[in-house]
Amino acid sequence: MIAKLTLDEIVQMLGSTPEQPVFDWKRTFAPPRDENAKAEFVKDVMAVANGTAFTRTPGFVLYGVNADAPDPFVGVAERWDDNEAQALVRGALDPVPEFLYYEVLADDDRWVGVVQVVPRGGFFVVTRDLGKLREGQSMIRQGSTTRGVRRADQLRLYLTPGYGYAEQLLQKYGAAAAMTNAQTARLQQLDLMQQQLVRQMYLSVGLSPPF
Repeated sequence: MIAKLTLDEIVQMLGSTPEQPVFDWKRTFAPPRDENAKAEFVKDVMAVANGTAFTRTPGFVLYGVNADAPDPFVGVAERWDDNEAQALVRGALDPVPEFLYYEVLADDDRWVGVVQVVPRGGFFVVTRDLGKLREGQSMIRQGSTTRGVRRADQLRLYLTPGYGYAEQLLQKYGAAAAMTNAQTARLQQLDLMQQQLVRQMYLSVGLSPPF
């Protein structure tokens, strides 16, 4: 279950966290109704979700905030529902990132929208043309900007020590190989014990063992 941010945590994040692969903020936000707005929201979720593949930490997009202002809270233009956000992203990305859209009350009438993404390996890809997004595209954040995923990103994800795909495969098959070797050694031990028992039986009745 995703633990939602509190208002104090949002304030701390805005004051101490620069925009990066797993953190983005937007000054304005309204529920996406047209194709371009829907594509923009999908791009926000996808870019931050892709960043979590490297950081293995949750990703966040904050809407209705301005981290550069003394009062960082602008508020969203209209409240929105997570069910609509989930349906939009589910119909546009593969695989579907695990995320939650929710809103936190900043004061009497200003709400901050939050997209919170659970870290997951691999890249998320657009499954259909939507606004300015094209089927097969994949986006990631770099500093304060969003760009397309490059071959270097894919190689880094594949090879990064600690959680790269290559290392995961080596660990997986290494563990499988170790189990196979252990089973083989166990069978060899059982076979040797059986031979010793047969040998003792032959010797106990005065016969020469067959081996």
